[in-house]
Amino acid sequence: MKHKQLSIPLMLISLPGIFLWVLLPIYIRELGYSTFQYSLTVSILSFTQIILKLVLGRVSDRYSRHHIFLCALLCCTVSYFIYAGATTLSIIILANIMNGIAGILLTMALIGLISDSNQKLGQQMGAFSSKQQIGRLAGVGICYLVLSSYEFVHGWSVLFLICGSASLLGFIYTLKSPEIPNKEITSEKKGKVKLSIEQRKIWCFNLCLSMVSAISGIIFIPYMQKVHGASIELITVVFLVPMIIFPFVSTKLGRVGDQRGYRITILVSIAVCSMGALGLAFSPSLLLYAIICTVMDFFSTAQGYALDGAFIKGTSQAHIGDAFGKLSISNNLGGMVGAAVGGYIFDTIGSNVPYIVFAVMMLLLLPLGLYLIPPGKEQNRQERQVSSFL
Repeated sequence: MKHKQLSIPLMLISLPGIFLWVLLPIYIRELGYSTFQYSLTVSILSFTQIILKLVLGRVSDRYSRHHIFLCALLCCTVSYFIYAGATTLSIIILANIMNGIAGILLTMALIGLISDSNQKLGQQMGAFSSKQQIGRLAGVGICYLVLSSYEFVHGWSVLFLICGSASLLGFIYTLKSPEIPNKEITSEKKGKVKLSIEQRKIWCFNLCLSMVSAISGIIFIPYMQKVHGASIELITVVFLVPMIIFPFVSTKLGRVGDQRGYRITILVSIAVCSMGALGLAFSPSLLLYAIICTVMDFFSTAQGYALDGAFIKGTSQAHIGDAFGKLSISNNLGGMVGAAVGGYIFDTIGSNVPYIVFAVMMLLLLPLGLYLIPPGKEQNRQERQVSSFL
């Protein structure tokens, strides 16, 4: 399967990529559960993914990228059909876990394909992301048509039946497509990956960053509903601008870290997101809130690609999947703790307090980032500029 042939299945499985996480907290509330209970479903998902990644990371290095991609499509299909019939929190958690497995396998397959082709990680991941964003944009249109024709709970079921069918088509399309064999690697042992000292530092930094990010990320939809009284239609508007722009800029965002240097990209993005969070906490209108969110999305996306690139840099092709799986574990550990903390603060202390906590802690991460993230050779001239900026 050529990389261009991935476009159709990537778009088909990405239909609910935006509206799932917009509608899920609303759907859970419709079923009678609280924001904190919603945050616990996210924490449970993160905990489950920690265990799965220990196994699945090595699987992607031992088996064909094509077969791993097929498994990801199949898990996506199953999860969407489970969502369609989910009426209790336990079934929603099961669907989340299946969707999480699909996400792990998909990422591992794409990372492996990029490694085999010797292309730059950030730039190529941005290209793949742009295809997914096109699918997500189409999914929002389908979501609008369905929810305008059915009441919310019934519309949820119809929506995911459509998404499950589309994902199944993507699976069948991929099954019939020619396979790209894994690049043969004969000079390296495929034993356990031992992270370098620099990778361990990045792992620790990513753990802290993921925890802080989850504190604010978990309250995104509940905050708009509680503070701004936003309906589903208005929440969709908040996502509208990035949904339209991202398919065209994802590749460029992935290129930022590759060209400007990973560390400077990460640190500048963290500083911008910290200031943006204060704007969210005290935003007087939903319009300003949407604008700030869009800017933060751009910087956080560039930061994510840069952090992945800094970690994977220098890793042998035989161990790309395993190493990336270990980095992803730090995402899940941080997300598990941060989501529970953010949901608890939102329900018990104040609606905007998680954003304030996020802003302060992101600023504290800046000096930690200077210490833990190693500068690349291309960054030697920029080192003093970053330090003076901070």
